[in-house]
Amino acid sequence: MCEMLHFTLYEPYTSEAIRNLWESLMPTAVDLLTHPSARRPTLARDTATALAANIWRVIHAARYSGGTADIAADRTWSRGRLTARVRLVIRCDSREERLVFSSLGEASDRLPFYSLGDDDPAQRRALSKLFDDSELHAAAYPRETALTEPARIDAPSANARVAAIADAALDEAFASIESVRRDLLQHDLDVIGDDLDIDRDFAGQTAVDAAHRCELIYPIVITDAELWSLPERRRHDWLRVERASLVGHERQWIDVVETANFASYAGALTRHISAQYRKRRFAPAGASSRS
Repeated sequence: MCEMLHFTLYEPYTSEAIRNLWESLMPTAVDLLTHPSARRPTLARDTATALAANIWRVIHAARYSGGTADIAADRTWSRGRLTARVRLVIRCDSREERLVFSSLGEASDRLPFYSLGDDDPAQRRALSKLFDDSELHAAAYPRETALTEPARIDAPSANARVAAIADAALDEAFASIESVRRDLLQHDLDVIGDDLDIDRDFAGQTAVDAAHRCELIYPIVITDAELWSLPERRRHDWLRVERASLVGHERQWIDVVETANFASYAGALTRHISAQYRKRRFAPAGASSRS
């Protein structure tokens, strides 16, 4: 009887306490939606909307060998047989803290690019395993000048250039440049290899056609963090972030853009690229949007 009384008296209190404790541990809807991991999809959606408004073809969650881009977008321009496709590879980043960088001096920045006819030792070794690439090399470098040179353009000038810091989001953006280049090369090698199984001459023509295509890679990080540079103690709408290899001193760069300013950044970037190709007598190819 005493045991039953004890249970009856204390069960409501115990159940209420447990319920209160459980509710205190459960995140609210506001907590879920404002957590950095939940804000990334919103950043991606807003980014896609801004790019679609500028007639970029947009793909969400675009997989490549080095990871997954939250957003990939591309537009194509052409002049005769020569085509230039600019690929934006975008990582969305959400965090609570600021991003603070050290300022660097001014420099010009050519977009990283890939073409099957590039005079790149690793690329030529890969091609030599399939066929003698001397004919392809001759087609890609008429009069010793790269066929795709008119398609290679500079990025817009940056108001602020800063040194990279060790950061996972930035590191992934930098690494995407070489990863996408490798994927583009492997795709061309696979296509040529398939054609070789059918007809060697046809495969050779496929390779020459591919040498008329220039793929330009533009890595971008979109973040909701504030962007600051030192020693000026200045906040920026966007920054060009640079790093150099320890051996060889090869420079790489990415753009880091505060999300609130991405729509204006996307408009300015599109106008710059379009103007560059217009001056070189390239015409925009038709583009569709999928967001």
